Amino acid sequence: MWALTGGKILTPEGFREGWALIYDHRIRAVGREQDLPGGVERLEVRGLWVCPGFIDLHVHGARGVDVMDATPEAIKAMARSLGASGVTSFLATTMTMPLPRIVAALGAIREALGAAPGGARILGAHLEGPFIDPGHKGAQDAAHVLPPDGEFIKAHRDVIRIVTLAPERDPGFRCLDALRASGVVFSLGHSGATFEEALEGVAHGIRHATHLFNAMPPFHHRRPGPVGAALVSDDVTCELIADGVHVHPGLYPLIYRLKGPHRLVLVSDAMRGGGLGEGVWDLGGQQVTVRGGEARLADGTIAGSVLTLDRALRNFREGTGLSLEEMMPLTSGNAARVLGMDHRLGRVAPGYDADLVLLDDEGVVRRTVVGGETIYDAVDGS
Repeated sequence: MWALTGGKILTPEGFREGWALIYDHRIRAVGREQDLPGGVERLEVRGLWVCPGFIDLHVHGARGVDVMDATPEAIKAMARSLGASGVTSFLATTMTMPLPRIVAALGAIREALGAAPGGARILGAHLEGPFIDPGHKGAQDAAHVLPPDGEFIKAHRDVIRIVTLAPERDPGFRCLDALRASGVVFSLGHSGATFEEALEGVAHGIRHATHLFNAMPPFHHRRPGPVGAALVSDDVTCELIADGVHVHPGLYPLIYRLKGPHRLVLVSDAMRGGGLGEGVWDLGGQQVTVRGGEARLADGTIAGSVLTLDRALRNFREGTGLSLEEMMPLTSGNAARVLGMDHRLGRVAPGYDADLVLLDDEGVVRRTVVGGETIYDAVDGS
């Protein structure tokens, strides 16, 4: 049993100076410093903000590894690298490739599920393709796009948590209807749907939107399309890649006003080159050049990102003027709710997993804790 002491802890009532008592991988109590029980090992974190660990619902790779490497070792290496950016749990995100490659990647994720030693928790898979519109493929390979296949999703239901799907590719919404009660979260994305088609998809169970604005037709006042449907649907939580490249920062306040504090999730969409500087990498079998903080295919198409979630927090905070307290649902609580895991993740409260990120006043990660174990400490860089 040990306690983080002296920090400003984000409680349900806001940030309070005090302590968080941790035992057996969970938060057992949160209180004021003068009330800390005796005989407890202390870790002094005075001056830091103790927040729920970040949850990344959309990340392909980092530091030279990628989900589509399709090995448990690659997934676990990702998990270890993400701690430095405050991520304590994530969905390993696939790409549109030949179906056997996707099956192999899902198998690797399945084998790696849970808390990786020294790394973030692997919560499952985000299947970003192949059930997309080839006309809005983004950096995906159109040669391997398929119509939605409910049987395929059912066969891998134990590992798939989110499925990106173009609703106009699901005739009669048969796939959506067949899996509506399965617990799989369907996400509107890589879609050329009309506004009406997208709203029909929401009526049939879509509850999420993959990287809002990207791989969708541009928003038009007479043809709102999937962007408009995602923004006006109260049932839809929208992902946002806040790197200043995928979406202009000037739109951040508008997006926040439209979706509110509980229907917006920051994601990284990071790829293999994340954290490695400029160079040439691959994403889904296609060559990607990273230059000036942007990842692009040879034809100029944006291909994932080299963003980290802590940088996304700082970018969005700068663009909106939100307080650190107001930012926390966007990096933790909302993602936990999307996955139906908000009873154990996304809060600093008794009974919740001891998944925490400690930030300084600038929002820089100083320490990351998963299940009560430190996986990143900025003091020694580990």
